[in-house]
Amino acid sequence: MHAGTVTFTLNMPAVFREEFGWVVGEFPTLGVASQGRTREEAERNLIEAAQLFIESCFERNRLDEALKELGFAPGHAGDRPKGDHLTVPVELLSQRNGSSSHAR
Repeated sequence: MHAGTVTFTLNMPAVFREEFGWVVGEFPTLGVASQGRTREEAERNLIEAAQLFIESCFERNRLDEALKELGFAPGHAGDRPKGDHLTVPVELLSQRNGSSSHAR
């Protein structure tokens, strides 16, 4: 990771089911789904789909709007509900040269 990188993780509930020889995974809170031949492949593909969703929203300047439309609001993590959860790492790279900050 270089100085102009911000990394955060999302820990989201995931649902998996078998359909016609495929394992389908979904993050219901994001409305994102993917599939794989195995559970492990479905998990990897689902994590990648969520990363692409977040990156795409960010690049189009719609991340806050998309998350609000999905029902997200600021809060603090409490006890995590039971069930499958996956961790999705998200990395944003600074497009600016140098590391000066505008915050004062």
